[in-house]
Amino acid sequence: MAIQFTTPKLPTQDTQHNAHQVKRVLWVTLGLNFLVAGAKLILGFMTGTLSLIADGFHSLLDGSSNVVALIAIRLSASPPDPEHPYGHRKFEAFGAMIISFFLFLASFNVLQETVNRFIHPQISAPNVSWLNYAVVVGSLLVSLWVTRYESRRGRELGSPLLLADAQHTLADVYSLGSVLIALAAIQLGWVWVDAVAATFIVVMIFRAGYGIITAHLGALVDGAALDDKQIEAVALQVPGVRSCHKIRSRGMDHHVFVDLHIQVDSSLTVEQAHRIADAVEQALYAMPGAGIQDVLVHVEEFEGETLSPLSGGCAQSV
Repeated sequence: MAIQFTTPKLPTQDTQHNAHQVKRVLWVTLGLNFLVAGAKLILGFMTGTLSLIADGFHSLLDGSSNVVALIAIRLSASPPDPEHPYGHRKFEAFGAMIISFFLFLASFNVLQETVNRFIHPQISAPNVSWLNYAVVVGSLLVSLWVTRYESRRGRELGSPLLLADAQHTLADVYSLGSVLIALAAIQLGWVWVDAVAATFIVVMIFRAGYGIITAHLGALVDGAALDDKQIEAVALQVPGVRSCHKIRSRGMDHHVFVDLHIQVDSSLTVEQAHRIADAVEQALYAMPGAGIQDVLVHVEEFEGETLSPLSGGCAQSV
């Protein structure tokens, strides 16, 4: 009969510190997004620049995604409880998925505007002035800074929310580039360029949204978080482990749960087997960049037979 050993490693203080840092980043980007959105909408309505109005609403979507992210990070930072023994980190992945749907919503709005301009090109000739260019260029610089800032902090803090939101803001950068092209084309009389540029925005937004979904869907459906062979190699390096199999991992970046079966000599005492299992756990916790938070080791007797490759494990050479 197998003996199970587990030593949870849930760094509550580190998680809460990271959550606080992520929230600080989100509050900064939220303020900038609403500031940029207000400037675009005010000037857009004053000058009748439809592309600027549409992009202003796009920036409001950026702000809305920040609000969703703040709610999600608050939930994900909650410690484990009886109803959620593995913690709440998946709320963060769920928040990233919601941001991707905001991206699709933004692309749908841009697509509607594109079709409208193809059908009625005459309504896409606003009163373009130097102020239009100033607002767009200023917004472009802010969006570029926010994208780099969120991407850098997202990698440092291991936050999929910040990385997802950076992709969302990057979509706004492409949108602003399209607006700049559209403004110049309108002044040259090439109104059709505006619709072509808007189509380019739709493609970029859909691409970013698809990337966010594929990056975080695995965590929500308990896809394998780590390579089984890598875990197996670490376990077999521990003295006393004769074989390992039935390796499973799940979770998110920097928050991974692992369980596996190891086989040891039947002559060992329970205390000796416990020490070997503990050594396996510590070795897995020390894996660089793995972010393992909890390990469950099932100890079995080794009967001298090499496991079949079909069983998902291999025996340690002795």
